[in-house]
Amino acid sequence: MREQWTKRVVHISGILVLLLLAVFFDLHKPVEASETHAAKTFVDTDIADISMADSGNCLTCHNNAGYLMQAVKPEAAPSEDGCASAPSRPVFLNVFVNSHFSATVHGAMGCTACHGGDASAAEESIAHTGMKNAGAGCNSCHSEISGLYGSSLHDNLHGMSRPLTLRSGEQNFKKLDPVWQADCASCHAGCSDCHLTRPEAVGGGLIKGHEFLRRPSMTDSCAICHGSRAGAEYLGHLQGNEDDVHFAAGMHCLDCHTNNLHGDGEQYVNRWQVSGRAQCTDCHEALPNTTAEAHAMVHQHLSCQVCHSQPYQNCYSCHATIDDGIYQRRAGHKGLDFKIGRNTVAGYPYEIVPLRNNPVSRDSFDYFGKNLLPNFDAHPTWKTAAPHNIRRLTPQNRNCQNCHGNTSLFLHDSDLDPQGASANRKVVILPARKLEQEEAPMK
Repeated sequence: MREQWTKRVVHISGILVLLLLAVFFDLHKPVEASETHAAKTFVDTDIADISMADSGNCLTCHNNAGYLMQAVKPEAAPSEDGCASAPSRPVFLNVFVNSHFSATVHGAMGCTACHGGDASAAEESIAHTGMKNAGAGCNSCHSEISGLYGSSLHDNLHGMSRPLTLRSGEQNFKKLDPVWQADCASCHAGCSDCHLTRPEAVGGGLIKGHEFLRRPSMTDSCAICHGSRAGAEYLGHLQGNEDDVHFAAGMHCLDCHTNNLHGDGEQYVNRWQVSGRAQCTDCHEALPNTTAEAHAMVHQHLSCQVCHSQPYQNCYSCHATIDDGIYQRRAGHKGLDFKIGRNTVAGYPYEIVPLRNNPVSRDSFDYFGKNLLPNFDAHPTWKTAAPHNIRRLTPQNRNCQNCHGNTSLFLHDSDLDPQGASANRKVVILPARKLEQEEAPMK
């Protein structure tokens, strides 16, 4: 009886493993070029020119899901106060290699060609000796792309370094290097963060059995790095909100963000400057137009999101410290909010916009030195936002009074932190003019 029960448990366990792998890796079909970098048009160096290597014993372990389930242990979870966030999943998937990988262009190169190590060794400690950063080798074949990548905001992080430098000044920015290296720089995206693995900001790990994805995964790449704000908003993960209407229609991030995310050679200081950046008017007629009564000229100075966004994530009062040798960043609080105010982006075509609070505080970095942000008052922390949670009908646009009769939608002096930046007062606006009577619902 006991022997039968043991066989039954083993049999059921085997079935569960196969089902799990089938869900994640579609083991019933071969890898298609359209899903991977095996498409010849994406490789600008012939495979014969690449130093080939041997996979040896590597795949003996990394193809073996049952072994990896026992051998791979979960690491400490990343801080929930970070900008990136990812759903949990079995940790063995981080290092499991699909059995079809060996037949792809990258698989034919052999594991040690990119990863280093000793493929002839049977013991893990020896096999992993001498391993190297596999991503450093992408340039060998993809130099045309990697040569421009330094101009991408995903690589140079100017969108983060610029506002910090404006508040700190160049000398204090150098003093904030521990913060930059431990926190801000973790948002840097290398080749694999989009095309192979989940981002390092959430611990990394292979997305789909070492398959190279020509088009980054929306849920395992884009929406993870941008998880606490745009990603969570777009997918409808924030409690009380619906998903974005574009996501509901089956649209991928890259259906709107069609500019070259690998960089175009221009050194932009923020995303608002990027040539070809996504705009609503890429698909929708600019105001004024006749598609809806509210699209009249009187509203042309409002950004689309003023009427069509739902409440969005705001974070407040972040503070950085080092506790027991470990860097920590904690938000004072965070939550959904919706505030309308004056535009803060030079050259933006709208005067009235939703504002999102940047969580930097006057004393955010006091642990590393006093008065490290001497220009704090010169720059608002409430800044122009483009929430990714668009809906045709929202609470504020269902009828005119829902906006014109709702003063809580607008940023007031009373909403400002008394210890916040003085420049925040410049983005406060008076509420919309109250209407004499209830208007008909929007059509």
